[in-house]
Amino acid sequence: MSKKLILIFISSFFLFTSCATVSEKANNAYDYVAGGVSKGYNSVKDAVTGGDDE
Repeated sequence: MSKKLILIFISSFFLFTSCATVSEKANNAYDYVAGGVSKGYNSVKDAVTGGDDE
């Protein structure tokens, strides 16, 4: 019984840490995409409005 409990604990620990890693990678990917979209939007806005002259 205790071997099953230890096995469940270890497997759940690895599952949790792998999910945290996947979540962190997803956050980094989101930041990369959001940054690219923001740069693209700013370059289009600058082209349309003629730069940052306010």
